[in-house]
Amino acid sequence: MNKLEMQIQSVEARYDKHPEIMYFNLSCSLLNIYKGRCNLFLVSSKTFLKQELNIKFDRAIMEGNLIATDIFFQNFHNFFSSKFEKPAKIELFINDNLKISNQGILQIENDIITRIINYKFYLPLL
Repeated sequence: MNKLEMQIQSVEARYDKHPEIMYFNLSCSLLNIYKGRCNLFLVSSKTFLKQELNIKFDRAIMEGNLIATDIFFQNFHNFFSSKFEKPAKIELFINDNLKISNQGILQIENDIITRIINYKFYLPLL
């Protein structure tokens, strides 16, 4: 499986002075993998981060970087300025195929760092 589906639980805008970077921290729960969370950091294309996902072998948490176009990044906070009945979702398409059991449990033997090829946001408007 190379598509991860997530429900966005919370979004925080953050700024770090050293290194000087503004980003959004998205805390997500995994939908198509049993018991798991993911912290995603959405940054503008002006940063020098790689768009990748770090999957821990011994923990049920993933961390990743998403690189957005400048226009999308600058307007991102507007998408979450209102409360919606349904939470937003995100899909990540990664380079590696992950092995998932019939029960939805991720089966890996080592930490994995994989490239995020594409991502899609699903934001409820009604």
